[in-house]
Amino acid sequence: MKTALITGASRGIGKATAELFADNGYAVIINYNKSEKEVIALAREVALLGGTPLLAKADVSKYSEV
Repeated sequence: MKTALITGASRGIGKATAELFADNGYAVIINYNKSEKEVIALAREVALLGGTPLLAKADVSKYSEV
């Protein structure tokens, strides 16, 4: 299975990108920092599209969290 890591995936371009990869059967690592409610909804959408959602809470601007 192919895997895609999408940073900032809770909304906008990141969300659309996560959905596109899911629609193509990828496992999608959904990175987020604050938008937990939106990410949970996106994880459900990823699963419905045939992808495997994995959630990763981290602020990618902080080295210690990456």
